[in-house]
Amino acid sequence: MPSADPPARLPSDPPPRPAPGGAEAEPSLRAHLAAQWRAWPLWARWGGVAVLVALLAWALTDTASDVAEGANDEDMMRQVALARAEWADAQRQAPQALDRRPAEGTLGPGDAERDDGRYADYYAFEADSLDFSVLVTSDDFAPDLSVRRPDGQTVAASNLLRTEGRAEIEGLQGPGRFVVEVSPFEPGTSGAYVLEVVPAGPADSLFVDEEPRLDTLGQGARRGPRYERAYGVMTGSEVPVLLRVVSPSFTPRLHLFGPNGEVRGSWRTVERRASGDSLRAVVIRYLPGWDAPYRLLVTSEEAGAEGAYALDVRSLQTYSLGLGEEADGALGDDSWLVDGRYVDTYRLRVPDGVRTRLVAASEVFPPALRVWRLDGRSRKDVADAANPAGGPEATVEGRLDAGDYFVEVSSGGEWEPGDPARGGDYTLASETEAVEPPPPTAAPPGGRYDGPAPPTKVFATEVRREGESGESTFEVGVTTVAISYPGETRTRVQLSVTVRSVDYSGGWAPWERFAAQSYLVDDTGRRYAVSAAESTSPSGPTAEPGTSRRGTVVLYAPEVARDLRRLVFVASIGERSLTLPIPVP
Repeated sequence: MPSADPPARLPSDPPPRPAPGGAEAEPSLRAHLAAQWRAWPLWARWGGVAVLVALLAWALTDTASDVAEGANDEDMMRQVALARAEWADAQRQAPQALDRRPAEGTLGPGDAERDDGRYADYYAFEADSLDFSVLVTSDDFAPDLSVRRPDGQTVAASNLLRTEGRAEIEGLQGPGRFVVEVSPFEPGTSGAYVLEVVPAGPADSLFVDEEPRLDTLGQGARRGPRYERAYGVMTGSEVPVLLRVVSPSFTPRLHLFGPNGEVRGSWRTVERRASGDSLRAVVIRYLPGWDAPYRLLVTSEEAGAEGAYALDVRSLQTYSLGLGEEADGALGDDSWLVDGRYVDTYRLRVPDGVRTRLVAASEVFPPALRVWRLDGRSRKDVADAANPAGGPEATVEGRLDAGDYFVEVSSGGEWEPGDPARGGDYTLASETEAVEPPPPTAAPPGGRYDGPAPPTKVFATEVRREGESGESTFEVGVTTVAISYPGETRTRVQLSVTVRSVDYSGGWAPWERFAAQSYLVDDTGRRYAVSAAESTSPSGPTAEPGTSRRGTVVLYAPEVARDLRRLVFVASIGERSLTLPIPVP
């Protein structure tokens, strides 16, 4: 067998000697490395080669593994997405049959997934000549709906009928096949739901300030785990309304829908009450912004609860208070509710040249006062007496500019969020004291006297502008302008205004509201405030396309305006404002 010892090292050949008198050859790098390689022991030479081969093999193997692993991950993700899309498409192509009986389902892992990551179930409903809606309810998640109609159009659930536990699509009409998709409103949520086909039908009507109604939950339709009763609430705009449901059998849950969806935020307050285990009540106070009917849904907090309840709808009035008068009132059920405190509102007209004193007193709660007025479209606070010490009286005293004011009576003292609102009987008294008027040449409050005022000016004009509010179009015009100077210290502008309905049918908003949301500026930038009490309209309450209503809008500036060349009247038509420039001859 061959020996394992390395062969004996042989002497190397001596390098050639240069020729006599000749140049020595330049050293060669290749020859030098070869000499070094031959100088190493044989075992060291073969060991180095083995290590180099191992390093190259490891590098190539690791790189190939990384490439293969990346490719496998990408392929895996593509395959998962493809499988998910194919499963969702298969579910859409083979939806479950839906009839007029409620269908119970669950959304979660294993169901079809939409591109946005939401789970989805699919149903098909074969409708005859039927007007109906599709409704889904859930206590586990906020549900969502869409329906593909027989004509291929897809309809989404209306935000106008959505709550945290229900979604509904109204106005569907057979015959034909309707494909329904049920999904959560937000990705990442899941749970049980109930899907129903609901035949269309009229809702009971409720009118403000009628006698309270007695009704029964359980005689109406059952929507998912709860019974439900629907009502149409007929109110006028800009009059606060109180809705109260009281039951000895269940805890009421109320949903109120307006033209813009469920009424929330500052437009609505909710108060829940209980009297032991015998009576439970929910009170909603809201400010209607439209003359259109509102929809009220009465249901229960407990699933499957049934029983009798009383339903009451009342208007919350703004009371009148005359100077030198005393009014008796009571904070409570008939009051507005703001930040956990009941509020009653009074309207007070203050003449020029008097000092006014307002006193609210109560033996059962610490009263508080706030005085404000309208400045164009905005509410301008004038004075307040918050009564933080919790005394039995609250007083506001001072000289107020002539005009209309609103006085709010509420509760003062210490109060923590979550504490029950305090109420009870109180009195509100107004006292006045005459004040000597300033001399004619003195500067009036907020104004300037520059001698005799200009003569009264009355002229005709023809300025019109058209705009849209919601889905309706209106035209506002000014036809006559009268400028006068009461007491030679103020400027009064009276406009004859016409509002024409282009395509709107329904009730006009109150003229006082239209006037209060308007304002006037002149060519110097001076702004004129509306006198709502002097702004009137004799026109009727109902509008038809092509009909007009006429009235006056009266505005004041607290000083004499001279050399007027141009006025700009800004009129509100709900969601928009129209600007009408008026040249002054």
